Amino acid sequence: MKKIFILKNSLALVLVLGVFGSCTRDFEDLNTDKTKIASLDNASLDYVFSAAQYRGVFGPNSTTTGAGPFQLFEALFADLQVQYFATTQKNFASDRNTMVGNWINGAWNHFYGNANAQLNVVLEQTKPGAPLEDPIKNAIANVWKVYIFMPITDYWGPVPYSQAGNGTNEVLYDSQEEIYNDFFKSLKAASAVLNGYTGTGRFFEKGDLIYGGNTKQWLRLSNSLRLRAAIRVSKKNPTLAKTEAEAAVADPGGLITANADNAFMKSSSNTPHPLASISDWNEFRMSAAMESVLKGYGDPRMQKFFNPNAAGQYKGIRNGLSQTQMDAPENSNANNSNLNNTISYNNRNVAPWGIFYAAETWLLLAEAKLNGWNVGAGTARSFYEGGIDASLTQWGVADAAAIAAYKTSLATPIPLGDIYNTPAVSNVPVAFGATEALQREQIGTQKWIALFPYSPEAWSEFRRTGYPKLLPRLNSENADAPASDPASVRRITYPAIEQSANPKGLESGKAKLGGEDKTSTRVWWNQ
Repeated sequence: MKKIFILKNSLALVLVLGVFGSCTRDFEDLNTDKTKIASLDNASLDYVFSAAQYRGVFGPNSTTTGAGPFQLFEALFADLQVQYFATTQKNFASDRNTMVGNWINGAWNHFYGNANAQLNVVLEQTKPGAPLEDPIKNAIANVWKVYIFMPITDYWGPVPYSQAGNGTNEVLYDSQEEIYNDFFKSLKAASAVLNGYTGTGRFFEKGDLIYGGNTKQWLRLSNSLRLRAAIRVSKKNPTLAKTEAEAAVADPGGLITANADNAFMKSSSNTPHPLASISDWNEFRMSAAMESVLKGYGDPRMQKFFNPNAAGQYKGIRNGLSQTQMDAPENSNANNSNLNNTISYNNRNVAPWGIFYAAETWLLLAEAKLNGWNVGAGTARSFYEGGIDASLTQWGVADAAAIAAYKTSLATPIPLGDIYNTPAVSNVPVAFGATEALQREQIGTQKWIALFPYSPEAWSEFRRTGYPKLLPRLNSENADAPASDPASVRRITYPAIEQSANPKGLESGKAKLGGEDKTSTRVWWNQ
């Protein structure tokens, strides 16, 4: 198979017709050169950006291909590694730490052949001197580039970035340090452009599935992503992290601190919610770690996230079940909790897909305050509790007394009393602790809850901090990742397809990895 991400600005790669139907019939007239765009108008560009957004969260190429790309990237890896869910499908060995080559190939090729290819069209067409030059649209597209590339580099480490889409048969990889440095550069530049716009117009108004072209909200997302990236590199390069975080907070455009500014991707029959689309496949259920934490805390989000089982109880299962263990009645789909009806298959065309929540911003600020950074008025505790407030209200918890009681609760995660004698994941309460070590664990635990169901970010934070404490897997089929250590998978191995399609590029990535191409090798910010 040939590598599919090397072509530059190919309308053969745009593939918008399958998703957006008659809105993009005019692309047929443009597809005269498979490597160049003859012409493109702003109306068409809107729909290219829509495709770049939806494919960027691993939405499928068309409504006829199901939610396969999302499953390959997120549901079969990060969802399981961060223990939001556990699999009940016997043939899914990734919950036993197996790196399934075809799944990795599929996720990689979908991203570079679809999301990145389409976003490249937008960036090339709107850059200075381009036919559709537009600094605002270009800035928004660059913010989105950071958003979709962050989980890619966090999965693998060094990846094709600056040369992706270079039009050649050799695409060298950038180191993760280089990629993160460019994230900061891109977000700083994008925020400056968006800050400079004082008009009321909207950009990509018909194509922007997140904010409908609202520049002020894109500016807040840009600054919030900059804060996220700063916290991510804070252990590896604390000086850079402090500088970038403080700059993000000081930016006049502000951060996403109110739920009204939360970033959600709109779902429709053309862009169905990826997770909801696979919720009735009966291949996963709520994890035991989720049950231990949410039930122990009496967390009102539990019933917002999940449905009770057939007996009316909220139950989760252990990660890493063997095929034989899956036959136990206790591990059946009927006896364990699936997703809540609001994010079920029947609501896949209306349930919005979360991109960035205010709760995350508050919890990032709480950690930044513990680091001693200048991130505004407030304390680590006030930011921490602000994150809880934002998350609970985001999920529809409106009772002020219940919210106050939750924040001061000394309840802790519970043991499950199941056939595996599953212990509590930790003894950490919700009420803000007296020591810095406890406070950091509490921030990490609440961030894990608040990020649900966006597992790639939660998994990156778990690898970086070690929080929340998760349960050992019952089994591992990867000698490099023992079941006893829930953090033993530190990265995803490179796709086998690159060995034949881009061998020099692959070698450049391995050389910059800082270790072997194994699951135990840590990515740069975690070394």
